[in-house]
Amino acid sequence: MEFQYNNILKIPERNVLDKRLTKAFFLKNFDLSTSEKKLLNNSIQQMNWLASIKPVTANIPAVINDEYKYEEIQVMVCTITDNTLDALAEKCMQLFQKYIPYQMLVIMEDSNEFKINASDKRINKAETSKRTIERHFITDKLSKLYKNNLSDKFFRALDYSNLDKTNLKLLYKSYIQALVQFQAANITGSYQKRTNARTQKDMKHLERLEQIEREIVSLSSQIKKVTQLNEKVQLNIEIQKKRKEILELKKLLNEH
Repeated sequence: MEFQYNNILKIPERNVLDKRLTKAFFLKNFDLSTSEKKLLNNSIQQMNWLASIKPVTANIPAVINDEYKYEEIQVMVCTITDNTLDALAEKCMQLFQKYIPYQMLVIMEDSNEFKINASDKRINKAETSKRTIERHFITDKLSKLYKNNLSDKFFRALDYSNLDKTNLKLLYKSYIQALVQFQAANITGSYQKRTNARTQKDMKHLERLEQIEREIVSLSSQIKKVTQLNEKVQLNIEIQKKRKEILELKKLLNEH
């Protein structure tokens, strides 16, 4: 039995398509790389076009300028082989976001779990039919079998009735805000609805956290390679400084 994502999203019926997307669609319309074809053919089991939110069906105005186009929001579900979400979810998300020029909410799933993605995209100056991805937002794995307090609040934030429907840009930004706050909640343990300005700050804190974690991994790798004790000590001091910065960033994310 298929998981009913619209029980979470609650997108009005007039925007729901629930239509299968074939692999031939990607192979015929896009110049996929060898690795992308392999992903499509070997790891993606099924693709479903869940919904299309656009002015004519949603009665929400588009926002179009020289930099960005918010003319439609597409919601896609991509089913991949079991136990591969950690390894393949981001690759599948990139496949959709790279080739389909509309703003998209992409759900990657296997039998038991799923991840949700949104991406900031701007118009490619060289080829205006294409988009340049500025940043991806992707959740940790969510269970289809149970909810906890954080996921319950996250799902409520994704409820269509709770989103800003002034225009399609603000609607899409509402989805991004929900994803960012869920990412922050997984760090702080508390889901808090934020203003757009506060979400921007939290995004920067999360980016810095990710960067520091990469730096700690790099420093830890260096410690294994050096032989001089004083070098090991210095590298350990650097790691401790970065761990303190992580604690400070977590406090900032948790501030009201």
